[in-house]
Order: sequence, then structure tokens, then C-alpha cells
Amino acid sequence: MLKTTLRCCFLTLGIAASILAQQNNGSIKGTVTDQLGSLITNARVVLKDERGSTTSVMSSSIGAFEFRNLRPGLYELRVVAPGFVPYEEKGITVHAQRATVSDAQLSVEVEEQQVTIDDRTISTDADNNANAVVLRGRDLDALPNDPNALAAALQALAGPPDQEGGAQIKVDGFSNGQIPPKEAIREVRINNNPFAAENEFPGFGGIEIFTQPGSEKWHGGASFDFNDESLNSRNPFTTRRAPFQQRSFSGNLSGPIVAKRASFSTYYQRFVSDSNSIVNATGLNPVTLIPFTLNQSLITPSVSTYGNARLDFKINKKHTLVGRFSYSMSNQDLQGVGGFSLPSRAYAGKRSDFTLQVTETAMINEKTINETRLQLSRNWFRQTSASSEPALSVLDSFFGGGSQVGSSSNLRKRMEIQNFTSWSTGNHFMKIGGRLRWVGNDSVSPGNFGGSYTFAGGVGPLLDANDLVVPGPNGQPQLVEVGSLEKYRRTLLFQRQGLSPSAIRALGGGATQFSIAGGTPEAEVTQGDVAFYFQDEWRLRPNFTLSPGLRYENQNNISSPMNFAPRLGFAWSPVFGGGKRVEAKPAEPKPVEAKPVAAATTTTTTTATAATTPAPAPAVKPPAGPPKTVFRGGIGLFYNRISEDITLNALRFDGVTQQQFLVTDPAVLNLFPVVPPVEALAAFAQPQTRRVISDDLNPQRSFRAMFTVERQLTKAVKLSLSYSHNRTVDIQRSVNINAPLGVTFIPGIPTSGTRPLGPTAGNVMQYQSSGRLTGNSLNININANLKKGNIWGGYSLSKSRNTDSGTSGSPFDAYDFSQEYARTNFGQLNFFYGGGYYQAPFGISLNLFTIATSGAPFNITTGRDTNGDTSFSERPAFATDLTKPGVVVTPLGAFDPNPSPGQQIIPRNFGRGPGFMSANLGVEKIFKLGKAIEPKMPPSSPKTTDANAPQTPQPKPPVQRPYTLGISMYASNIFNRTNKDVPVGNMASPYFLKSPGGSNNFVFGPGGGSGGNRLIQLRLRFNF
Repeated sequence: MLKTTLRCCFLTLGIAASILAQQNNGSIKGTVTDQLGSLITNARVVLKDERGSTTSVMSSSIGAFEFRNLRPGLYELRVVAPGFVPYEEKGITVHAQRATVSDAQLSVEVEEQQVTIDDRTISTDADNNANAVVLRGRDLDALPNDPNALAAALQALAGPPDQEGGAQIKVDGFSNGQIPPKEAIREVRINNNPFAAENEFPGFGGIEIFTQPGSEKWHGGASFDFNDESLNSRNPFTTRRAPFQQRSFSGNLSGPIVAKRASFSTYYQRFVSDSNSIVNATGLNPVTLIPFTLNQSLITPSVSTYGNARLDFKINKKHTLVGRFSYSMSNQDLQGVGGFSLPSRAYAGKRSDFTLQVTETAMINEKTINETRLQLSRNWFRQTSASSEPALSVLDSFFGGGSQVGSSSNLRKRMEIQNFTSWSTGNHFMKIGGRLRWVGNDSVSPGNFGGSYTFAGGVGPLLDANDLVVPGPNGQPQLVEVGSLEKYRRTLLFQRQGLSPSAIRALGGGATQFSIAGGTPEAEVTQGDVAFYFQDEWRLRPNFTLSPGLRYENQNNISSPMNFAPRLGFAWSPVFGGGKRVEAKPAEPKPVEAKPVAAATTTTTTTATAATTPAPAPAVKPPAGPPKTVFRGGIGLFYNRISEDITLNALRFDGVTQQQFLVTDPAVLNLFPVVPPVEALAAFAQPQTRRVISDDLNPQRSFRAMFTVERQLTKAVKLSLSYSHNRTVDIQRSVNINAPLGVTFIPGIPTSGTRPLGPTAGNVMQYQSSGRLTGNSLNININANLKKGNIWGGYSLSKSRNTDSGTSGSPFDAYDFSQEYARTNFGQLNFFYGGGYYQAPFGISLNLFTIATSGAPFNITTGRDTNGDTSFSERPAFATDLTKPGVVVTPLGAFDPNPSPGQQIIPRNFGRGPGFMSANLGVEKIFKLGKAIEPKMPPSSPKTTDANAPQTPQPKPPVQRPYTLGISMYASNIFNRTNKDVPVGNMASPYFLKSPGGSNNFVFGPGGGSGGNRLIQLRLRFNF
């Protein structure tokens, strides 16, 4: 008892001494801005004490930073941000129980001095997770120059998707952003601060892009990019090297409008591409009806332009305004061609996008900042078919006829307003804000107004070489599986022989489905959503940060008012700082001197009042440097809003605005190739296909959890290991709620089966929130900031399972979804990315970017509709009798396309496609031109030093010149690896389990690249 009492007393005294010591400590806080007063986020702020020990933080989303619990004395402050001159302030005096304010104003650095500065040592800051990917400066040079390839590369860097649709993109804080060209980007952040309440989507899988600001000195440049088929290797999926050429010109200019008050930056790019599409299909000779393989390369020209202008304006000392306008316009010919789609399927497209963004920032006081954002966008596109012929689809063999897009157009207008206020008080940094979005969509879609015939697999009698029926042992025709192409061949053959439609069907011919639409092509919809959030970064101790938050969302067009999304994140370091315990002497007050390190145009002077009495010695050792290990984690709910496209489809296909027919009645199908008009189908008493929205349709809800261990291995190398879990419910699916009930449908008799809503109701496709997904992943990330370069990379081991999109794979029951929960078709088990740059001698720089994944799962189907839901999603069973007619033996096993009730059906997405790997290398030589410019002061980098050790003077930096000329080469898929596409899973296709083309996972990774298997792009760039 006595020992327990003494322990409690000592513990109480220790806590009291700690509290008294912290009360005698002081703090340093401030805001990082540029020369026009615009806030600079994610800047590295390094504080060094009199012993030479350093600690660092990142400036927050409002440019603020703060160091707490500092023992009284003198400190040095250094601020580093990419694209800006490093800033230093020495002799900052910290007094007991007082907060010293030290703001940092940075100047824009000249182009030739910009290097990647990633000294983001690990910390317990909420927005400094080490598993985030941060690209800036020369890191961006490792990415492709082609706009489409750049977008694909950034999507790939976000990691394997854990939901369909890929990563979400924000540009300068706005959603629904279009990725700008690489030269207009200042910084890219991926997977940052995953559980922040201000984020609509999880931070992991999110892409944040920040564009280049204006500068107070004149800078500019121009570049020309060129690629030709003579530089590329031949695409392995075509028999000859196809004509190909891409040309791109871009220019940028930035400078002051009013000195120290307003500046601008502009960017322009014109991209001309004579690309090509490769048709790999199997058709029929029009004379002999003998199948033949069609391999053809077609030139698909396109022209696109992009422009961007940004204005930074300092209204007064407390208010700044940033405005940005961007536009893009494109014209494309011979689109929709390639793969199984024949040249007759071509259509032309035109597109234009205009976006205006305005951001106003108000510094209410030294602790509070308010920011208002407004975005207006207008997106328009038009598509025009090259042929008005009806479409012909012979599943997974060829797609012929017209494209059936008609003359369609779509005008989408968006508005987004955001406002948030953030402030710091004590150990809390809080933010509260809201967002209002509105979208209007005016759509003209005469899609499928010309009609489409579909031929799928089926069952028919065995024919000999003369197309005569082969009788079985009992004298009856021997039935076999008939593929989609063979079904089409028999139809044409027996029509030429003059057989009746019923006789053709008895011999295994005849169309499988016919679809057509009619009515009013115009439809429009509007939709709005609102969101409010509150989040707090609560630093309970210097080595422990807790980040609670709450978000609320709602939208019209559905009834789902309870979309609350609580979030909670934490970061804890078991040992804060390092180094020896050294008692510092009481500091004498000194005058404060602040100055930029290099040739900056503004200086900031901060004066601190001298202490009247010496500060008492603290009882608790202050932080001696950044932590070496951080444990970080979080949990939270996230919602994915219902798209306005769902509402638009429900309004359009309501049976009145447009009439949509999907016919399986032989009375209509026997008219092939004649296309019956919509009025004739009404006379045939054919029911329509309608789309409706379920009354309980909800936005999908995801529960996310993550735990991460971050470790600073060396001064230059940091490593993170993380585990993440995702469970998503209420995923949208489209289900035919009027399909025939189980085992009541007889294949080949379309009028059979008991339908819940009656036979006259037709197919009713209902949008439901009945899907779910579960995913787990283990991720490793590494970043090494070397002396002459940088290396970054990561590996993910992930596994995810989800339900189907609304169609059952059961051959007997369209409502049997019990076997549809299986691995997803959009996630890879293994995913690796890596990149970096190296500054070689003689002005040569090397950039490497690599992506590798294991194969994606794919579904295996029979190619037939045997449950009556009019889709071809039925799967075979594992064969139990290899002698049974129709059994197909494959490397994946023996499959029975005609299973009996009770036979085990193979799982969904049972197949797995080939892996993917693409290594991309860029090489650039820089020539410096013009009169030499001697730097006024060599830049220095923050580091931990021993104050008693001899100091070595830094080497003099190289002489700079006002102009640079760069000659570069960027090679995609340098190892010329053939990356195959996902194999065809349709058992009725002649391409079953074959890859008819190259991978289209990433545009920059050839195989599916239209220009060749290995592409080499040349660039000439001039900067001043």
C-alpha cells in the first residue's frame, strides 16, 4: 500500500512538473505566402535550435504552420517549396508563455533553378502521410508528355482501383477536373490525407493537381514534340507497320502585371495526331461464306487544342484573388473503329470544354483564414455516324453495319461553390466548410434509331462439309454447340438456298435478338447536391495527433437524407525526435534578421521584444528533431453520389419519351435482314424495355480503415507499410425485375416463362442499391531523396470481391445471385510502380517510370441466354462427364455449357488475364545560353548538425544563364514487351480464351498503343 501511494505521488509530481514546464515554453507560428500574398500549402518548414537539432512540419491547406512547446532561446527558420526560392530567418527569439509570429514570404524561382525538393521527413501531421505520392519539379519529367498518356499514368499511380471508375481528380481544389498538360502542373499529390472530412472520396485513390502560379519575373518557354512510325516498333497485333504520326506544339508565359500586386501565367498547346486503330475480327467471305480473319489498320486523325490562363491578384494585405480559365477543343474522325468493330462502325466526334475558377482568400486574423471558391464549367460534344445502316453484332466475332449513334450531342453545365474557414486555437487546428454543386444536362440521343440485329451462340444440328445434317445413332439430328459466327453463316447460307425462316432456325440459324429505339431523342435533367464538414487536427502531445471529422451530404432526385460520414484519423510517434540530451544555455535576446536565401525580390523583417527576465529551465526535454517512426491510421465512412445519368436514362426510357424494344420473338427475328420500324413492332404487340429507379435507391456507402507504419530509414530514405480495408454497400446495379421466374423459361421459346409483372410489361430494368464490395490491400511505399536524383516506388497486394452489375450467371434462374459474389474484374492482385530521375554530368538528366501488374480477372460465359433475362451472362458448369457433347476442355478446366440442375456453376470472373509491364525512359540534354548570372548567395538545405563540430563551407553553385535549350527523348515500353489484352471469355466466340489485341489498361504502355509496341517521342524545349 505504501509503495502504491509513493508511486502515485511521484507520478503526480511528474505530471505537475511536465505541465509547469510546458507552461514555461513558448511557440512559433506563421503563414507561408508568395510575393502576391497567395497561400502556399505543403511547404516544408524547418526549425533549428541553438544545438543544431531540427524539427519540421508542412504548411497546412491555409498555408499555416506552428511549432509548440519550444524552450526559450534563439531559433532559425527555413521554408522550402518547389518552384520558390528557399527562405531563411535567423535569430528568432522564443519567450516563455508567448507565441512568436514569423510569416514567410517566398519568391518564385527561375525555371532553370527548379529542382525537386522532397525533404518531407515523416511527422505526425495529418496531411503528411508517407504513403502519399508527391510529384513536382523533375519528378514530373518522368511522366509521359502525351496528354492522354499523362492522364493514364496518373490514374495508374493512384494504384489498383477498389471501385469501378478509377481515381477521382481535383484541380486546384475543384472536383470533376480535367487533367491539364504537364507543363501547366506545379504539383501532383496522390493518396494524401485519406480520412480528411473535407474530401468527398477517400484520399487513397484520389489525385490532387495544383497548377503553376504567376511570377513577378518574366518567364516563358516553348516546346515541340514529334513521333512517327519510323521511330516505333511494329504493333504485334497487326501484320504491317501502320502509318502513324503525332505532333504537338506548346508555349507558356508568366510575368508581372503590377509589381508585387498582380501576376499572370498562360499556357497553350496544340496536339495533332494521325493515329490508327487496328481491326482484329473474324468475318465471312461475302461470296463463299468461308470465315476469314480481318486484320486492318486505319488512320484515325484527331486535332486538339488546350489553353490555360491564371491571374494572381493581391487585393490588399489580407485578401488575395486567384482566377483561372481553361479550355480544350478537339475534333476526331473514324472513332469507334478497332478490335471487333469494322470500319463501317465509324463516327466523327467534336468536343469542347470551358472552365472558369475563382478563389478568394481572406486572412481574417493571424489565426483565422476564410476561402471561397467558385467553378463554372461547360462541356459539349457531338457525334455523327458515318453510316446510317442498321447495326449487326455477331458477338465476339465482328461488329458491322452502322454505329447507331446517329447525330447525338450532349451539353453539360456545372457550377460548384465552396467556402471554408480554418483557424487554430491552442493545440487545435480546425476547419469548417461546405460545398454546393449543380449540374444540368441537355442530351440529344437518337441511339439505335436504325435498329440492331444480334447473333449469339446456340444449339443446332451437326452439319457435314456439304452443310447437310449428320444423323445421330438413333437417326435423329445430332445436336452440337453452334457459335455466334456459325449461326450467322447458317442464316446467310440457308437464306440463299431459299429455305423458310422456320427451317433456317431448325438448322441452327436465325438472329438471336433485335433491338430498336424510337420517339423523341431530346431529354434533359438537372441535379444538385450539398455537403458540409467539420474537421479538427488536435495535437494532444508533440508526438500524438488526433484528427476527428464529420461530413454530411445530400442530393435531390433521390430520397436519402441520412448521409452522415464520421471520420477519425491518428498519428503517433513512440519516440519523438532523436539525438543526445543536451542542456542548452539560457539565450540572450538578439535582434531578429530575416532574409531570403537566394535572389528574392521581397524581404520580411520580424522583430521580437527582448525578455526582461531569463526564462526558467524547463523540466521536459523539448523535441530534438523529427520522429524516426510514426504509426498512422484511420477509419471513416464515405459516400458516392448518384450520377445524374441514372436519372436521365430513367426519364428518357420511360416508354413515352423514347420507346425501346428488345425483341426475341421469331416472328420479328425472321425478318432479317429487313429492319421493322417501331410502328410495326407495336403492331406485333411487342412489349417495350423501360428503365426505372427503385424507391430506396441510395448512394453507395463505404467503410474504410487503414493502418500505416512509417519509418525514416536514413536521412534520405523513408519507408511506409500500410494495410487498408474497404467494405462498400448499396452499390448501384441494373436488374431486370420482370425476367422470367426460375426454371419457368424454356430456351428457344421466348414467350415461355412466368414474369412477375406480366408478359405485356416487357423488360423493366430497375436501378437498385443492392450491390456490395469487400477489399483488402497491403501496400509498401519507398522514397529516396538522393544527392543527384530521387527514387520513388510502391507495391500493392490486394484482393477484392464484389457482386455482379445486375445480371445472373445462373443458366436456370435470372434471380439467383447467390453465386455472383466473386473477385472483381477491375482489380489486379499485384501492382507495382516506380520512378525517379538522375542528374547526370554534362547537363543530362534521366527519368524512369515503370508500371507492372498481374493479370485482371475476366468472366467466362456460354454466350447464350438460357434464363430469359435477355443478357448473355450465363456461365458454364464444371464438367463431370468429358464425353458429354459440347464439353470444352481448356487450360482452366473442362467446362459444360449445357449444365443440368444441381451441377456446380463456375465462379464469376474465373479466368485471369495476362500480366502487364511497361518501363518508360526519358533522356534530356540541357544547353544553357546567354550571359552568365552569378548567384548572390548559394542556397543551403536544412540539416541536423553538431554546433561544436567544424563547419564546412558549402560549394559554390554553378553559374546560371537566362536561357536553356533542352533536347529530349521519351521512350515508352523500352523493353518492347508485348502486353496482351484480357482474353475473350465467350465460349461461342472463335476467339475464346484468346487475346485479339493489346492491353488498353494504360495508353502510355503499348501493346494496345496504336502507334506501335515501343514508342519514341522526341522533344525540343526552350525556356527563359
